[in-house]
Formats: sequence, C-alpha cells, structure tokens
Amino acid sequence: MIEAKLKIATCSLAGCFGCHMSLLDLDERLFDLTERVELDRSPLTDIKELGDCDVGLIEGGVCNAENVHTLIEFRARCKILVAIGACALNG
Repeated sequence: MIEAKLKIATCSLAGCFGCHMSLLDLDERLFDLTERVELDRSPLTDIKELGDCDVGLIEGGVCNAENVHTLIEFRARCKILVAIGACALNG
C-alpha cells in the first residue's frame, strides 16, 4: 500500500525570504524530503496557484492590505498553518 504524501505549501509575505533559503540548505536531504511530502505552492517549485494542502508554512510579516489578503486566502486552503522565522513571529 502506497502511503499518501503530506502536501505542504509555503508563502512569503513582507520579509527577506531567508526561511525559504534555509530550506535549500537541506542540500541532499531535500531529495529525501520530496519522497515523503509533496510541495505545492512555493518559490521552490514556482507553482503560483494554491490548492488545498495539509500544512502551510508562512514566512514574513504582515505589513499591508495585500499581505492580509494573501494570509487570509492562504490560511483558508491549509489544514494547519505554521509561522516560521523571526519576521512572521515578530512582525
């Protein structure tokens, strides 16, 4: 029986994209990760449209109306939303 992959999406608001860059620092382990998860919308995949996903990772602060709109739309599509990085956690 093939186990379903966890579907993960990422989104960046106002910030430095440092958290997305940190994902690339996984090097070869990133390939192992792709065996267990499916990456949806993310700068890493260049997928622009977001489908429903299991986990959403959000980085960057909410600094304007566009960020608020993006965050609300992103949250609506994710079962679980996780804020990552100093920008997302501290604004």
